[in-house]
Amino acid sequence: MGMVAILKTWCSTGRGIGARGEGSLKAVRMLGAEGLVDARRRAGQALERAWRCDCCRSLLAHVFERVGSTLFLDDDPELLAQAFEDSERDRFSARVLAACIVMVGRERVAVAL
Repeated sequence: MGMVAILKTWCSTGRGIGARGEGSLKAVRMLGAEGLVDARRRAGQALERAWRCDCCRSLLAHVFERVGSTLFLDDDPELLAQAFEDSERDRFSARVLAACIVMVGRERVAVAL
């Protein structure tokens, strides 16, 4: 199973921070979407295209190894892209990471003390 299929499998609708706050998420904005539902549709398309690019495919193959196993919806894709070597990223890397964030990211919650 390829990385795109894995990300699509993990994606579930109904998760999220509420419609009014979704548009403020950098990953959502980077995909040109207004909310998570639209962002996830666009992310699926972006990941399909990314899988055909050698540089993006390398990034996808190492994403969890470089940035950790948990992505949060409020993560900054541009900052996460800096975790990759120059040879593993290009001008589309932040957008590919934004797609990963909206597909599998979860809401960041504070731990109750």
